[in-house]
Amino acid sequence: MRRPEVLATTLAAVGILMITMGARQSLGLFIGPIDATTGLGLAAISLALAIGQFTWGAIQPIAGALADRYGPGPVLIGGIAVMALGSAITPFMGSGFGLVVSLGLVSAIGSGAGSFSVLMGAAAARLPASARGAASGVINAGGSFGQFVFAPILQQLIQRLGWMGAMWSLAVMTLAALAAILNLPIREAPMAAARTPS
Repeated sequence: MRRPEVLATTLAAVGILMITMGARQSLGLFIGPIDATTGLGLAAISLALAIGQFTWGAIQPIAGALADRYGPGPVLIGGIAVMALGSAITPFMGSGFGLVVSLGLVSAIGSGAGSFSVLMGAAAARLPASARGAASGVINAGGSFGQFVFAPILQQLIQRLGWMGAMWSLAVMTLAALAAILNLPIREAPMAAARTPS
């Protein structure tokens, strides 16, 4: 595999993980504003986010198995769409149970489907063995960089648009990851082809 292809594959995976992890890790910024406007209480909001943490971890092996069977493309596209949906419906949730559904389940399922398990597998299967270690490290760093990028942006959006406007903006930003999927060669090149010497 040529170096430009390795770089394109790695950067596409970094971009997707940056968005999915950056969005998920910045949800804590919404706790105070949601509580202030809805009066649901910190306990109810925090419970929804805690359930989201569990759901995010639990869905990853399932998403990985689906990616093995159907390919990472449909899993990533579905995950990003579901994550955006979770953010988009959150402002309409006026109860703790509603937040559990939108943030604790829907958004977390989408984030988990677009996280490490699927992206690492998709990238590793398309990269030569000599590039997999370095690429995995770079992709992993994309998640942390996502929080670095998203936190100040969302904080500004919350201040300017309110938490509801910021949450809808987050849904739109999440959909931007679909463009990166188009640059990730996930339709062809099975594992056997990836192991073939170049």
